[in-house]
Amino acid sequence: MTEEQLDLTPSPRILDVIADVDMSVEECLAELIDNALDELASARRDKPGFEGEVEIDLPYGASVTSESVISVTDTGRGMSSEQMRNALRAGSSGNDRYGSLGLFGMGFNVATGRLGYVTTIRSGRSDETWWTIATIDIQAMGSEDSFQVPLAREPKAIGEHGTTVGVSRLRSDTVKRLGWNGIASRVRSRIGETYSYMLRNVTGTVIAGAEVIGGLGLGLRLNGEAVKPYIPCIWSSERSVLYKGQHVSAVVEINEQLGLAFACSDCGHWHSPEMRDLEQCVECGSNRIEQRAREIRGWLGIQRYDDANDFGISLLREGRTIRHLDKGLFDWLNSDTGERFTEYPAELGRGRIVGELHLDHLPVNYRKTDFGRDTVAWRAVVEKVRGFGPLQEQRAKQLSFESNSSRLGMLFHAYRRYDPGYRYLVPGNGEKAMADKARTWARYFREGLTDYQSDEMWWRYVVNHEEIKAGFADADDGGDLDNTNIADLLPDSGGDADEKDTLGGSDGATEQPNTPAMETRDDRLARFRASGRIIPQLDAALIVIPDDTTTIKVTAYITKGVELPDGFSNANLEAGVIEIFLDSRHTLLAEYGWNPVDVAITVFHDYAAGYLGYKGRAGVFVSRVLEQVGDRKIDAATVRASAEGILSQLREAVVSVIKEDPTGIWSRLSPAAKTETQKIAANAADQADWNSLVDSGEYSEHLSARAIEDLALEMPEQMLDGGVFATTYASWQDEVIREERLTHVTSLLRDLQRMLSATDRLSPRELLRLSIGLETLDGVVSEQNGPDSNG
Repeated sequence: MTEEQLDLTPSPRILDVIADVDMSVEECLAELIDNALDELASARRDKPGFEGEVEIDLPYGASVTSESVISVTDTGRGMSSEQMRNALRAGSSGNDRYGSLGLFGMGFNVATGRLGYVTTIRSGRSDETWWTIATIDIQAMGSEDSFQVPLAREPKAIGEHGTTVGVSRLRSDTVKRLGWNGIASRVRSRIGETYSYMLRNVTGTVIAGAEVIGGLGLGLRLNGEAVKPYIPCIWSSERSVLYKGQHVSAVVEINEQLGLAFACSDCGHWHSPEMRDLEQCVECGSNRIEQRAREIRGWLGIQRYDDANDFGISLLREGRTIRHLDKGLFDWLNSDTGERFTEYPAELGRGRIVGELHLDHLPVNYRKTDFGRDTVAWRAVVEKVRGFGPLQEQRAKQLSFESNSSRLGMLFHAYRRYDPGYRYLVPGNGEKAMADKARTWARYFREGLTDYQSDEMWWRYVVNHEEIKAGFADADDGGDLDNTNIADLLPDSGGDADEKDTLGGSDGATEQPNTPAMETRDDRLARFRASGRIIPQLDAALIVIPDDTTTIKVTAYITKGVELPDGFSNANLEAGVIEIFLDSRHTLLAEYGWNPVDVAITVFHDYAAGYLGYKGRAGVFVSRVLEQVGDRKIDAATVRASAEGILSQLREAVVSVIKEDPTGIWSRLSPAAKTETQKIAANAADQADWNSLVDSGEYSEHLSARAIEDLALEMPEQMLDGGVFATTYASWQDEVIREERLTHVTSLLRDLQRMLSATDRLSPRELLRLSIGLETLDGVVSEQNGPDSNG
């Protein structure tokens, strides 16, 4: 038998054929940008701190001709002649299938050939004195029936580096497309979406959700102007709504580790995780296989506005968006019947669930327009993000599925409707949702207007809607927002919807540079919290309203040294959460001796009746809530918790005394107090150096109650008279009176020691007596050394 061989080397005309693939201008540019950004990312990995950017020169408008040039330039490290030869060979790739954006090779040839007939690559490295230049002329190669491409050199200065890809002799349809009205804006917008994660740098900004959405902060310019990344307009992760007694955050992070598996760097095939000790790919035989991590990371969240199209979950690979605002995960496929159901949005046809999923381990098609969705790997993504069953509860019940509690499922349930107020986190005007206005604010957000970067504007009108409904604010306190220039009416620092004077002055005067910034609602609440001590029985207590349908999380504070808006008490009600602030000078506390829990629950009743529409009798309400709180059922754990709170307050107050002479004051403590304090410090910080704590005075953070009593006895002039305790001492000339006043303080401190070690052996009456003593001790702690003493 005579053996013959066939030469299957393709004709160079294949480059002209594959260039007929229908790709938009921005898709072609993206192929070139991928390779440029790959180079910058690789350079940063090899040399942290490496600076570089990508510049696109795109001709557009009526002046574009076939002789115009489209170019993409990066200031990366450049390529050697050998690297350029490997990178430009049709069908090859200078990159692995995983761990990089571009595949150069075929994608590069398709993209450049689609734009024009001539591609010039100019590259140089920092330590070389020349540029290496390759010119690919598709028509010339076809006529000569040769893939040979000459390399030329041009001189350059040492230190210059980077790569430029220029496309000329543009195709007629490319010239036509570049002549379209708005082409430059469309390309800029699409590129901003495609490289959103890679371009954005939101660290340290006020953009809501910045800590979750992240970004790499790479530089990309189009015709000299920075390309603006697409930034999600989402609620802060601090916002939440109540769904079936559970607080569902407006933003949830996703980090699903799927384990290691072998992947082929040549063909991209992923092998089963059970396959171990592989030496070559079972698909293509390549020995370029390695174990790689498979993970799904990213976030899902709620947009601050709803829209018929502008919502969905973007799918990314190596930081590059493959599908922008994809809606495929909102579909449920019935594997038994093959039917596909679109489940979201259900009611109004407008959605606001958004997100980003990084799927670096999933293969994409050669045009990088989608992931392969008929693979086991994709089905694993679907399972981890949206679960097995339907999102819609009625369909789930009909098909015998459990309620969908996946991360996407919980957002679907909790934020399904667009009703105004806390329940669904929707701005309102007291009557209806402000959908159009919210979308207008979103446009201002996209334009980069400062007042719209955080979610405060939207949140103010969620709160305002509830306050108008409850009768605590009028509709004209911000409910009427027909004037779209709302930013002109608001102070730069924001403000509260219930403070009418913050919505614009009548004289139109501008704020002077030295005028202090107006305190925002969140600033004020933070100040209240800093000035207060949490009441242990009402520390994030879950309380069921007597209608048995509503659960509220309640936290109550006793405050000192601040003026509450209504003079005595104030409440902050958000979605399913209420904070109650009681002034220590409240009449019921200071004059009638009520228990703080009783006062807090009375305040709670007023707000439950107003905000929540509860109309039951006050006596029934208070008694039912007290049953849940268990305050009248005095127990040792509650007493100990209260005592720990007061001890922490005393430790903070004594810092200013100890810092004057840390080592000298330590020497004045009794041996028992020293031992107790060292044990507390050892339990709290086992790596701490005790000598350093003594020298710096930081042992004050661990002082025992006995140690504070010792300080009062040893240093009454510094500890009393406002130093730590408000009790007067030095002004009294009679030693008997001085002794009585000091004894009063030290006896309360001894009670504090008993409370810190209280057990259930103590009778309820004894525990109650200790609790009253604790309130008395709290009352004599000097306000000037309280939590708010520093500002």
